[in-house]
Amino acid sequence: MLFRGIHRLLVLLQLVIGAAGFFLPALILGESIDVGLQPFSAMFMAFILGVVSLCVHEGGHYLGAKRCGMTVLSVRVLALEVQPLRRGWKARWSRRAKGQPLGGYVMAAHAPHQPLRRAMLVFTLMGPLLNLLVAGLCLALSALLGGEFAALVLALGVCNLTTGLANLVPTVAPGRVSDGAGVLAWLFKPDEQGPALANVRLMALVVAGAQAEDLPGADLVHLSAQPMPAALSALGYRLYAWQNRADWARAVTLGNELEAMLVSPPLVLKQCAVLLSILRAELTFSRAMLERDARELHDYLFNEETDWYTPSLRPRCLALRAALAGDASDMTHYVEQAVRLARNSQDRSQSPREERLAGYIQALLTAPASSAALPGPVPRAAAQAVSN
Repeated sequence: MLFRGIHRLLVLLQLVIGAAGFFLPALILGESIDVGLQPFSAMFMAFILGVVSLCVHEGGHYLGAKRCGMTVLSVRVLALEVQPLRRGWKARWSRRAKGQPLGGYVMAAHAPHQPLRRAMLVFTLMGPLLNLLVAGLCLALSALLGGEFAALVLALGVCNLTTGLANLVPTVAPGRVSDGAGVLAWLFKPDEQGPALANVRLMALVVAGAQAEDLPGADLVHLSAQPMPAALSALGYRLYAWQNRADWARAVTLGNELEAMLVSPPLVLKQCAVLLSILRAELTFSRAMLERDARELHDYLFNEETDWYTPSLRPRCLALRAALAGDASDMTHYVEQAVRLARNSQDRSQSPREERLAGYIQALLTAPASSAALPGPVPRAAAQAVSN
């Protein structure tokens, strides 16, 4: 009860600091800069400076991740989502999903087999610390300047100051843990090999290039025992492992487990909507490989979200459709596209996985039509055709 009361006070403090981060800059700008339409113009400029401060904050997390050798998978600021690639990057304007933080986030995987605590402390602290550094520079610079530009710099400094301080207040809400709460959690030295961090360890291994069949079984068991969406992620790793081994029958049986998970509350399922779509498409792909029938590989299995997070999935399924139709030209085109997209992903497990699946698809053109068994290991000629 006492803890809840303290937490409510901290949430209130965070809200007060956040409100001050909007109204104080608006007041400074309204008093010093007259562009008409007051107070709306001052409020609009304060909002823009708030967005700049948010960019500084997420930029701090990004720099912290890179400093610790982490692999940055995604960066979001309001509706702008950026995904770094191995060569270049891609961006989109997308609506915030249910449960995502309102402001932004940086998603990164730490380097496997390296101490996690220090990396997470640096990663978490760098966001608010960069805000406070920029705030100090702006406040010092505004004291040396004069006129409207000094007011603009001062307002930017206040925005960064309040953004940094608000994020350092330790609060926890559904789908969001403040930087302050995250720092406290890591300062208490959690068990880095304990069940609670199984997903963190598995993600680190996969992003570094480990295949699903080579992941630690104990961590997969821990992940399966956790609430959604962790259990759904564990099922995905198992599905990928059976696909990599070309054991399509076992892959398809996981569909029953997936359906059993759909008894979760609607809000939880909504938060897992993208992962559910990906797994359903992968199960349909596995069934098509098992039955050599692509009639269920409809276009509605794919959408903007699946193309964003797993861009190689759609062309791989199109390649399978072409192979089962006997169209070698289209199959080769889509196989090459799937492998090319996978090779550019920051998730280094994607490239060898897609190359292996491409080999299985290519082998369908030469496999006897009457055979019920599908190809196992990738034929050497097929593997060379994909890798060249």
